[in-house]
Amino acid sequence: MEKSEKSQQQSQTATAPLILIRSPELGTLIAVLGLSLIIGFVNPRFWLPSNWLTIMRWFAGFALLAMGESMVLIIGGIDLSVGSMASLSSMIFAYLIAEMSWDTWQAFIVTMVIAILVGLYHAAVVVRFSPPLPTTVPAFIVTLGSLILLRGIAIGMTKGFPIKIYDESKIAFLASSQGIALLVTIAGIITLLIQLRTVVGRYMYAIGGSLEAARVAGIPIHKARAFAFIYSSILASITGMLYAGLVASGYADIATGQELYAIASCAIAGVSLAGGEGNAISAILGALLISIVRNGIVLMGVSPYWQDVGTALILVIAVIVDLTRRTLFAKV
Repeated sequence: MEKSEKSQQQSQTATAPLILIRSPELGTLIAVLGLSLIIGFVNPRFWLPSNWLTIMRWFAGFALLAMGESMVLIIGGIDLSVGSMASLSSMIFAYLIAEMSWDTWQAFIVTMVIAILVGLYHAAVVVRFSPPLPTTVPAFIVTLGSLILLRGIAIGMTKGFPIKIYDESKIAFLASSQGIALLVTIAGIITLLIQLRTVVGRYMYAIGGSLEAARVAGIPIHKARAFAFIYSSILASITGMLYAGLVASGYADIATGQELYAIASCAIAGVSLAGGEGNAISAILGALLISIVRNGIVLMGVSPYWQDVGTALILVIAVIVDLTRRTLFAKV
């Protein structure tokens, strides 16, 4: 009896970490709550509505980028261009409104079309070289090139100067809390439905799980991967236009480096960098965690110049957790 009781206790003790490993979203949620309590204890200003409004504004951008990135990661690829795509979109959107006197919806549609073309370009290169190469290899190369190219175009448009939008009535919706919340909510619902309730979503998970098995099964791998890259570019473009609304200008460096935040947001909450796992909820929770970390660094009296160090540590931890989780899954 004693041995059986001990074995039950040991199994129960081992179950708790196993649950967190199997459900990284739950672990991320616990981290968000725990970190919030710690920061709030050190600096009560953390709980002020004005501070949370600041957190939510930047969280919105991180979440949109991460949701788009999650699509590409699920198929076993990677998109390093989302930050530059957002920056270029903010410049194009602001230029069309401020310099060309276009209506907001006209500028929005044209900016989105450009993003779709960029996504198609990424997909075309990936399809050309994968297979025989794994999806990650051509995806890494082509999106790394786009990271540099798109940012260069954004800087070259005005030689690095921002484009001010003086008629703020045209961007009032994007600058409002209601508009930001609505954009993120709609994007989150659509992304989650695509991933979990559509044929395309099932195709993407199958491709990320095993490209060769998906090909043998007759899954249209080229179309599914094209969809993922286009979707990622679209959400990156929306992020750039959202940023343009928040600061009432297009700025070539407004989202520089945020591709790393997008990848870290996904990886820390369960979107596997090896493909085939995760969803929009993971991306959203990861983006919230990173937003709180960046805000907490400032509130706890640490120089804001150390924010990137905090993000880098989160990214490294996320990769280690992801690899550990996959190793343990293989043993279970």
